[in-house]
Amino acid sequence: MPPNLQPDVVTLIFGGCVLLAGVVLQLTHRAVWLREQIDFANDPRELRHFESRYRRRRQTSGLIALVGLLIPVVDLPVVWNLGPRAPTIMWCLIGCLCIWIAVLAMGDLATTRAHSRATLARLEVHKIELMEQIERLRPKPESSGKPTTDHQ
Repeated sequence: MPPNLQPDVVTLIFGGCVLLAGVVLQLTHRAVWLREQIDFANDPRELRHFESRYRRRRQTSGLIALVGLLIPVVDLPVVWNLGPRAPTIMWCLIGCLCIWIAVLAMGDLATTRAHSRATLARLEVHKIELMEQIERLRPKPESSGKPTTDHQ
C-alpha cells in the first residue's frame, strides 16, 4: 500500500501562506537593497549598515519561508506513521526556528533604532554648523543707529 502523502487542507493553506510571505519578503528586501546601493553609493557608513540589515532581513525572511514549507511536511500522515517522536521533534524544530526569527527581528529593530539615532545626531551637528555659517555670513547691522537709504 503506497504511503498517504495528502496533508490536511488547512495546514497546507496556512503553510503555503507563510511560505508565500517569506518569498514576498525576500523579493521586497532585494528590491530595497538594490535601490539603497544606488542612493547611498557615496556614503560607505550608510552602505555598510544597509548591507548588514539586508543580510539580517534576508535570513529572517528565508527562515519564514522554511517554516512555511515545514508546516505541511510535519502534518503529512507519513511523518505521523513514524510514531509520535518524529512529529514532536519537527514541531520543536519549527518552534526553535520561530524563536530565532523573533530574535533576529528584535536585533534588527535594535540596530535600526541605534543607527537612526546616530544618524539624527550627526544631522543635528551638521545643522548647527550650517546655522553658525549662516550667522557668520549674515551682514552685520550698522552701528551708527541711522537708517540707511540707498539713493543712487
